[in-house]
Amino acid sequence: MNESGIVLDKVSKIFSGDVAAVNDISLEIAPGEFLVLVGPSGCGKSTFLRCLNRMNDTIPGARAQGEVHIDGMDVYAPGTDVVKLRMRVGMVFQRPNPFPQSVFDNVAFGPMVLGTHRGSSLADVVEKSLRSADLWGEVKDTLRQDALALSLGQQQRLCIARVVAVAPEVILMDEPCSALDPIATLRIEELMRTLTEKYTIVIVTHNMQQAARVSDRTGFFWLNEQRAGILAEFGATVQIFTSPRDRRTEDYITGRYG
Repeated sequence: MNESGIVLDKVSKIFSGDVAAVNDISLEIAPGEFLVLVGPSGCGKSTFLRCLNRMNDTIPGARAQGEVHIDGMDVYAPGTDVVKLRMRVGMVFQRPNPFPQSVFDNVAFGPMVLGTHRGSSLADVVEKSLRSADLWGEVKDTLRQDALALSLGQQQRLCIARVVAVAPEVILMDEPCSALDPIATLRIEELMRTLTEKYTIVIVTHNMQQAARVSDRTGFFWLNEQRAGILAEFGATVQIFTSPRDRRTEDYITGRYG
């Protein structure tokens, strides 16, 4: 298993003016932990997630405050190689986004471009990654098939295989099951639990049952008076879902608000 712990100290993300999208977030994520982020739409969960691999940098005018350390590396330090950072901290998005290429080429793309497969054949890397994503048995005879011909659930597992192929330490997932049917969702959930044997995983979800089923700890996001996302409560998932300390958390997870 990787040893990538994550430490955030007073992290804020500001997109324009002085209004923060997320404000003053501090927490620690242990190596190999499965952390889920929940809360109403628009309270900064996805923005926070993207702070971990600087995906927000692509937005003009975006700036960060505070510190993010991954396995001791200061993510926002001057001179940080963002390409290498995103190799270490991979991301799976809300909707499956395979490249319009073959299944094989989708998985091989990262290792081939970044040169991370040296010492192993691309075929071996592709097979290992597809096995890790629980997809090998379904596509091993059709690797040259157009990836867009796969079902949505298969496409999402292919995207997970594509992330795994460059040997990350942390995997971020932004509502990875929101576009999937219940059977495909369960398959992804089982896969995510398996992946925590090797990776630290942080996901955003609006599915409370999913959050309760799969995660070790839960962070509950809310909005402050300035409409900035804050971490209202953070703790073991069992505690958050059975005896939340914050009334807002209880109202949200029981469906009374949000």
